[in-house]
Amino acid sequence: MRTENCLVEFFADHQCHFSTQGGMRVIELERSPGVYTCRSYLLLGEWNQLGDVNTLIDPGTDGFVLDQIEKFSTGCGKVPVEQIILTHNHFDHGASVDIFKQRYGSRVFAWCDGKDVDEILYDGHIIKAADDFLQVLHTPGHSSDSICLYNQAQRILFSGDTQLRIRSPGGVFTPEYVESLRRLAHLKIDTVYSGHDEPMTSHIQETIHTTLANVRRSRIITTEEEKAELL
Repeated sequence: MRTENCLVEFFADHQCHFSTQGGMRVIELERSPGVYTCRSYLLLGEWNQLGDVNTLIDPGTDGFVLDQIEKFSTGCGKVPVEQIILTHNHFDHGASVDIFKQRYGSRVFAWCDGKDVDEILYDGHIIKAADDFLQVLHTPGHSSDSICLYNQAQRILFSGDTQLRIRSPGGVFTPEYVESLRRLAHLKIDTVYSGHDEPMTSHIQETIHTTLANVRRSRIITTEEEKAELL
């Protein structure tokens, strides 16, 4: 309990958000005020045991979160960031990957190959993260390589930049995005950690179903030419 209390004090001082319901702990790190970047999440096991896999989801643009990570306990004798998972390869989510590879030798997982990527993910891939597991869900829409990460035990979804809240019909969408929303609408989700927005903790299924209905009432493009124009 003493270790956890110290962590809570650190997060309060540094405007980080700490969440634990028994099991995997989700730490929302503070974003750099000087650059455009995403929200980064550090996943730690409940007791920082040797078998836990310290995981960083989307390190962001400039390595700003590195100093935060190094100021609290991530487990005695453990690498602070053993692995990185990218929700997609846009610069604001993964441009700082090389900083973490140089500092920690972090292993990098992503949907598609690229600089510093060590392992390619696939739909349904199960990855150990902290003291629990994440399931990879391919959710193209924002980008062709977008994924969500789902923790079934705590009903947590890391959504990256996959849009879950569209309040009215309109816009242009792909059939792949419609299918992504349909899949997510069937999950039991208590918390959504987004790539840029505040965490969502209520009315999640209702929100996704509303979004799906609004997207279906919008323009759905089907040809490769139309998709190329959208990108």
